[in-house]
Amino acid sequence: MNTKSFFQFICIFLISCSSLTAQELTEKQKEYQENKVQIFTVEERNNLQNWIQEEFSQMNLSEEKEAQYNTILLSYMGKIQRLDDKDMGNSKEDIIQKMDEMIVNQDKELEKILSPEEFAMHVKIYDQLLLSVKNRIAETDYPKE
Repeated sequence: MNTKSFFQFICIFLISCSSLTAQELTEKQKEYQENKVQIFTVEERNNLQNWIQEEFSQMNLSEEKEAQYNTILLSYMGKIQRLDDKDMGNSKEDIIQKMDEMIVNQDKELEKILSPEEFAMHVKIYDQLLLSVKNRIAETDYPKE
């Protein structure tokens, strides 16, 4: 997967902008869609996507390192993405606390594969993205179960 398409996937995955039609969804997928909380508008997601692509491309990772990096990010993003779903029952504080814990674990794994310079670039970019996500979580009303 090339860098551009990967980062498009990350944005879509992280910010939860799936666009499957109802007739294409299984019952489990329909339930998942009903529980998903959208914290960014389409325009905001597009802006974030463009920014992320530009920033991460500056890391200039080798193909092998990029594949490892992508695998780790996608693994944690899948877990993080579920934290704010209605069926998880997490409060805003729970979501942010659990996200922070997952990011610590993710970063431990990334430090093993990235050079200190690459890791510093990752942290700089990712921290900016996480700040946007956390700010939006704080502004979002989550239904009480």
